[in-house]
Amino acid sequence: MAVRAEDEGVDELSRLLQDRRHDHRSDIWLWLWLYQYKEADFDTATCNGSAMRETLSHFLRRKTSLLERINSEKDRFLVPYEYLKWIEGHERQFLWLLPRIEAITDLRPPHGLPRGLVHLTGKNLLIGMLDLWDLDIAKKVDEIDHLRLDWLEHRAQDRDFEWFEDKKEGTKRCRCAWEWLEKNDKSIFRGRQAIGNHSELLIYFDKAAHGHNERKAIVQKIKNRWNRKQFNERAGDKKQCNVMLSKKVILQLDELTEKHNLKRAQVLELLITAEAEAGEYLAEIGNPSIS
Repeated sequence: MAVRAEDEGVDELSRLLQDRRHDHRSDIWLWLWLYQYKEADFDTATCNGSAMRETLSHFLRRKTSLLERINSEKDRFLVPYEYLKWIEGHERQFLWLLPRIEAITDLRPPHGLPRGLVHLTGKNLLIGMLDLWDLDIAKKVDEIDHLRLDWLEHRAQDRDFEWFEDKKEGTKRCRCAWEWLEKNDKSIFRGRQAIGNHSELLIYFDKAAHGHNERKAIVQKIKNRWNRKQFNERAGDKKQCNVMLSKKVILQLDELTEKHNLKRAQVLELLITAEAEAGEYLAEIGNPSIS
């Protein structure tokens, strides 16, 4: 059924394209396709902006010869959305995918997308680049699936950082990681903001691109730093004191620790404190009148 201008809810672009649907992804692709391949002199701020459909209709009114090609070109460029559902567009995935999509589509600056696409960001930008990629549609599906598998393989490495996800102390552990990285990691980049959570830590290591063994070694060093800090905090006003004990006394000490479920230091501290307060045993031992 033909789409008429007087039909309710139909704008001029729908009438020109003979399509009632407002498919945002298709609109972005059409804007990019006309700009890239048909020399449309669009204001780049209109891409994915509130005036995008009006901009497209204004151009196509003057270039009606293109209308009959748009659907066939859309079929040639746009893969079914089911192949793109895994692209969520959150910050970490976006930063990981962007350079890879720029590389395979050859749409990296300065020869790729036009500058000034201020409204085309995140997930829309990633999918827009894949949609604009002029590649056989079957090959495009394969390349997108390779990207998906690479992303899943990359995320599988996150198990190395599960220790930093702890619900109770995760944030503190991430801050501890930043303290160590800032002092010791030579790959740290200038202007990097302090790491404050698990997601930011993952993004840091994505950019640092350490090998598996190096990454595990760094995590272990961070854990060692954390354990030292925890020990120092728990120790408070305590100070280490080394004493020589006979083997017999050490055995007796260990029996007491097991019996009372305490550590050696705790047993010694409790006994010394009790004697200092009550003064019962050492006074008798040190009394010369006792034979």
